[in-house]
Amino acid sequence: MADPLVERLSTGEWSPERFRRHLDEAGTPLVARVSEDEVEVTFVDEPGDDTTVALSVVIGPRIGFNPIGTLAPVPGTPFRVLTLRMRSDLRFSYVFTRTGPTGGDERVPDPFNPPPRFSACSVERFSGASVAVLSDAAPLPWLDRAEAGPAPAVESAPLVSELLGDERRVWVSMPPAEFRDGSALPFVIHLDGTPDHSAPGVRDALVRAGLVRPCVVVLVEQPAQRRDKELLCDPVFSRMLVEELVPWLHQRYPLSRDPGDVALAGESFGGLCAAWTALRHPTTFGNAILQSPSCGYHPDLRWGTGAGELLRRTPVPTLITDFLTAEAAPIRVFHDAGELEGSNTHSRWLDHVLTGKGYDTVYKEFAGGHDYAWWRGLFADALLWCFPRSSGDRSQA
Repeated sequence: MADPLVERLSTGEWSPERFRRHLDEAGTPLVARVSEDEVEVTFVDEPGDDTTVALSVVIGPRIGFNPIGTLAPVPGTPFRVLTLRMRSDLRFSYVFTRTGPTGGDERVPDPFNPPPRFSACSVERFSGASVAVLSDAAPLPWLDRAEAGPAPAVESAPLVSELLGDERRVWVSMPPAEFRDGSALPFVIHLDGTPDHSAPGVRDALVRAGLVRPCVVVLVEQPAQRRDKELLCDPVFSRMLVEELVPWLHQRYPLSRDPGDVALAGESFGGLCAAWTALRHPTTFGNAILQSPSCGYHPDLRWGTGAGELLRRTPVPTLITDFLTAEAAPIRVFHDAGELEGSNTHSRWLDHVLTGKGYDTVYKEFAGGHDYAWWRGLFADALLWCFPRSSGDRSQA
């Protein structure tokens, strides 16, 4: 069933110019409700002649953009469209892949739905995507405020690590508040940091609303060529955070030394690292923020096809094994995962283990995939969980 506006375009009731003006004003995708909990979603591109366009979304088995379908030409117009029936509560990142007549793919955002603020990610393949927010998607009000607010002040400095034998950037953002001399502020260290990360803006919105304690956000650069090693349960990288980064921060900023005032946060591999590091170093990190953590990881796990599968043994993932076998550590764990991402089975398993071991933990699932579109906003829930305005009121976010 075609979208009503696309019908007007295809029948000539609307000219291409009028249709384009509507898209420029209203944005895309076009959404029409078809039942209580389902909508038809129409994606539109205007790629030029002899160019095919495919839609990919961050929902599916692939960690990244999953191909969904090809946009069809609207005869007599420069537009291509694809209409899909979807759950009405989804929020997801998506891109178009344009292929010209001579081949070669170009990945682009939706021209009628530009990428939101904070769309640049340290993991390049996720960067610069458009975001669809369907009719019944859970709101992310603190992300909305961050996107509409001023850019937070961020200081940058190099951290030289003897343990890792390298140097990387660290960006530090102080909260929007006045401090007394001798203040000892709570702080969160966020892995996979970038200078324009959404976390400081989300923090600012919550602090100004009086909902969280003024806290410092520390963003740690993760060199792309070392990410797959350092964030995968690497004891040397974890030691760098504890023995080099945290003392370096204490020398420069009025930070608390109470582990309960310190959180380590990460997404995907970063979430795995945050949990694994906090388990081993609870006297430094009293809180771990895990957003879609890669908790199915094990160094011996390999995937393949064919006869070799008949001999494959699947080990219990590293993080889950370690939480199962270790004495419960004095840490609190905030954990979210997408209902539609392949790793949620392991996230549910981890939550079961944490709950069974008596950890102070909260677990949330959102209506989407392995996606920054959710992580950016749900980071507010993590701060509300870790650093509520009243330190005696650490209720679930």
